[in-house]
Amino acid sequence: MKQTILFLFFLLVPFLFSAPTVSAQEGYLTTAELKKILSDRTFLITASDDIPNGSHIYFAGDGRYTILFPTGNTRSSDIWNIDENNNFCMRRARRSGSGTNYITHCGKVSLAGANALTLYNEEGNPAKMLQFVGNGDLLRQFAK
Repeated sequence: MKQTILFLFFLLVPFLFSAPTVSAQEGYLTTAELKKILSDRTFLITASDDIPNGSHIYFAGDGRYTILFPTGNTRSSDIWNIDENNNFCMRRARRSGSGTNYITHCGKVSLAGANALTLYNEEGNPAKMLQFVGNGDLLRQFAK
């Protein structure tokens, strides 16, 4: 009997100390969480692959966003939404002499600390870091 208990104990010990398997999906925010966190809030862009660092961005609850660039006098506005796969999407207009092209970038979002978010691109690489500034449209505080 003792040998059986010892055998079972040694058989189960490796499972007790093994790290749990966590899927990559678990760290990403859901549609409900994203809407709650982003709607009617202003953020500072601390890192980005396509927007100047130091820009501020306001996400309105109606699905529009406005970026105030670091100069404090240039703005850009367009729409944001969350698709059926919990991907956060931002549409940006590219204007040229022949017209306007709309480009939409989508990706997952995760928390990066208590007051920050990481936005990922389509390939799953970090594309933007946002730091929470405050509730409401605070862009006029940073405008020059």
